[in-house]
Amino acid sequence: MSDQPHRIDTVRPLRASEVTQWDFDADVVVAGFGIAGVCASIEAARAGAKVLILERTGGWGGAAALAGGFVYLGGGTPLQKALGFDDTPENMAAFLTAALGPGVDEAKIKDYCAGSVEHYNWLVDCGVPFKESFWGEPGWEP
Repeated sequence: MSDQPHRIDTVRPLRASEVTQWDFDADVVVAGFGIAGVCASIEAARAGAKVLILERTGGWGGAAALAGGFVYLGGGTPLQKALGFDDTPENMAAFLTAALGPGVDEAKIKDYCAGSVEHYNWLVDCGVPFKESFWGEPGWEP
């Protein structure tokens, strides 16, 4: 293993049996390259840490991969405003609470919705593109 930083397009997965020597040094080790691991890695690197990400699959994964890469954001994002929608964290929480049905964790929903605009802005600052258009049909993701 090399101690030099890698570009993401030069990194390839290795089988454990191929790793004959381990000499990588890191300030932060992130287990999993799902959306939470990616976000933690970005913030650790921004704070100046040398980051190592460990992932058991051949690419990114986690719950976001199972959701087709969809992230539900609302509560009054700049994108919503640009498309003429007036939303609030409270309205977003009411929708999610109804959509998720009985047994929902209302405290988690409230926290998620309260941070939704901040999450959106963070993703935009990281270079995530959002298409500025409205899809007027129901969307379904298994």
